[in-house]
Amino acid sequence: MTVIDRSIDPTANQVRALRDTGSHGPVVMLNLLKFKEVADYDDAGEAPCSGVEAYARYQHAFTVTVGAISQAQVLYDGPVEQVFIGMAGSPEADWDKVLIVRYPTRQHFLAMMADPDYRLALRHRYAGLARTVLLQCAG
Repeated sequence: MTVIDRSIDPTANQVRALRDTGSHGPVVMLNLLKFKEVADYDDAGEAPCSGVEAYARYQHAFTVTVGAISQAQVLYDGPVEQVFIGMAGSPEADWDKVLIVRYPTRQHFLAMMADPDYRLALRHRYAGLARTVLLQCAG
């Protein structure tokens, strides 16, 4: 049985900070993503696929399935081509993809996180990601 790595989830304190601090306008989330070679689902209900494919299923959920709630606007979605400044090969600089998503408000992002359909789609995120960093930026 697969153990889900909850280190890729926000803590309760991080969610509270997002909810309670910052401007009331748009928020941009910068995602640094490192994928598993093969998606690691915790059940046998999914056909084998790559971590990239599993994450694409998750991304579809927050942009399309719950798009009316999130109002997520993908600003950039592309591969990391090279480390220009930093230590190439180090975990801090070793990412497969950058995803930049804009939400109209922090409340849109938080409502998305609470949506049952979004919560179901998290299984694809867990299956596909080896690690991630999510940076909240002003929008």
